[in-house]
Amino acid sequence: MLKNKSFWKIHLKWGVIVGIMLAGIEILKMFARKVDYQMAQLLDLAMIIGFILVLYHGVKEFKEVYPERLSFAKAFLSCIVLSVIGAIVLFGYDMLHYSLFEKDGLQQKYTVALEKYKQNLAKDTLTADELTAFCDAASVIMNDKKDNLCNDTVALNVEHCLTNEAEQSQIRDEINNGVLLFQKFYTDKLCSKPETDKEQYQLGKFTPYAKRVMMETLVSYIEQNDGKASTPFVQSIVQKTNDTLASIDPLEKRFEATKSRVPRYDRNGQYATVSALMYLLYGMFFGLFIAMFHYTSKKPIEEFVPSENEETE
Repeated sequence: MLKNKSFWKIHLKWGVIVGIMLAGIEILKMFARKVDYQMAQLLDLAMIIGFILVLYHGVKEFKEVYPERLSFAKAFLSCIVLSVIGAIVLFGYDMLHYSLFEKDGLQQKYTVALEKYKQNLAKDTLTADELTAFCDAASVIMNDKKDNLCNDTVALNVEHCLTNEAEQSQIRDEINNGVLLFQKFYTDKLCSKPETDKEQYQLGKFTPYAKRVMMETLVSYIEQNDGKASTPFVQSIVQKTNDTLASIDPLEKRFEATKSRVPRYDRNGQYATVSALMYLLYGMFFGLFIAMFHYTSKKPIEEFVPSENEETE
């Protein structure tokens, strides 16, 4: 049976190597956050490969000095011990790293995670409820612009020299009807979801597309209502509305509503604990395959068969 002293000597050595390897990955990720986020994804792959290799060689050395045949349970226990030691080393390093070397590192990690989350969110498709909410919000903005203009008696008089209340009331009714007609055309176009514009209904592409459709609809409206006194006013209302559509961007709306899903760590100990536990789980998962490999690759023990000379003696 392997002595406890030899057992801990081997596992402390390889466990510390695991911790140093994980700490090295954390250091490289720090530089990756400052240079290129894509590099961080490659480092995740490097971490997986490095973790597996270190666990493999650690269990291999344990297997070579173990006086008996190494069972799956003992091989898996070896992986767990190595992972626990590595996680403890990483915990200590993370506490030191974010206390001395990168004091704003947790905030940077959160900012990068938010950006990545938003990039993934931009690829999602706009839902029917979000489309309806956008059209309703655009109508509210347009109605506000219309009311402001219609209440501006000075603007109406300067444009058309309207001297009496009846003429002002007539132009207001014309503007109201024009805006309602425009809203109907615009909403119908967006809700029809043309097959050729299917990709434009992704969250990241929809608002620029909606602004383009609004201006295209405006061009059609002007062509069909050329000569009307209300057309220049409707045009002004629509253009001002188009300039403010970014304020009701569905991507921003969903991002603000769901960004709480992105984990945020305000304390070093909180992050270090979660990080250590995560890598411990990684080690246990990888350990299942490594333990199975070492268990199935062991050399069988051959039964002793005495030779003829030994029988004679």
